[in-house]
Amino acid sequence: MRLDRAIIVAKKDLSEFAKNRYIMMTIVMMPLVASVILPIVYVVPINQLSRQSSADLNLDFQITLEFNNVTLTDATLIDTRLDHVVLSNCIVRNSIIENSTVDNSNLNQSRIAYTTVTDSMLERCVLVNLTGDAGNTVRKSQYMGGNEELNKLQALMFNVLLILLIMTPVTIPTVTASYSFVGEKVNRSLEPLLATPTTDLELLAGKSGSIFAVSMGATWLSFIVAVVLVDILTEPFLGYYPLPNAYWIVGILLLAPGMCLMSILVNVIISSRVNDVRVSQQIGGVLILPVLLFFFFSLAGVLSTALLPMLVFSLIILLADCLIVLLSLRIFNREEILVNWK
Repeated sequence: MRLDRAIIVAKKDLSEFAKNRYIMMTIVMMPLVASVILPIVYVVPINQLSRQSSADLNLDFQITLEFNNVTLTDATLIDTRLDHVVLSNCIVRNSIIENSTVDNSNLNQSRIAYTTVTDSMLERCVLVNLTGDAGNTVRKSQYMGGNEELNKLQALMFNVLLILLIMTPVTIPTVTASYSFVGEKVNRSLEPLLATPTTDLELLAGKSGSIFAVSMGATWLSFIVAVVLVDILTEPFLGYYPLPNAYWIVGILLLAPGMCLMSILVNVIISSRVNDVRVSQQIGGVLILPVLLFFFFSLAGVLSTALLPMLVFSLIILLADCLIVLLSLRIFNREEILVNWK
């Protein structure tokens, strides 16, 4: 395959896309919804889950006493900083506890960070990366990480948001690829194009490459905007920037391109076989439905809870793409397209 000829075909298609308002509207609107509207919709419940009280806690500490590397039992501590201590059966108020172990104690209006707490009462506290959590009663406190159940639910919501973003490179080709050959037929430029000395592989690569560039360009831009927006909106409540994580990186670098290529190849083949844009879009939309099974599996928790299932599914999609490429080369035939062109 001569790459320069495939690039010429791709550039020609890109110029045609730029002239089509319907295609441009799709390319702009879908990433806008995926990268701005959906993150805002998802951030609201995430922030509400992270914030346990109706208002942020603004604790005013006036530390007058400090303990380090000691064990305290049956003590009452006020305005105290505790670092690397073991507390048992204590009452702590308006204090800072870090890197410690707390058991069977009453903690009030305090900041507790990187500490294991069990069988205790925590009221109006700021909790940063709390561990343990067995037998605790938490009231009017603000989690800044470390609550296992909340963290799992937040991770699930972030992962589902990624899945919705991945629908962008699956859906855009159903519009752009529909015009790939049908648009040539309507504009009466298909016959001269097929008469050029480009091979079937070069023609198919050029057509697919232009659609891939547009679809993945919009997807990666949406990814960057969504990550920045989510981080800005959630950091005040979570206390850290949650994205991008390994799950998102695998999804956007492996799964999104794989699903995009699958959608492109299917729709390009359909576009080469029909003579009407609407028919091409309808058939392409139906045949791409199996790809949407990924979405439903994810919502069911099969793929949206761990990195390994996402990685395995991405590799399966990429393998399926290789098989579809081989099938496309067998099906795609310029002579047949010319004969059947009406």
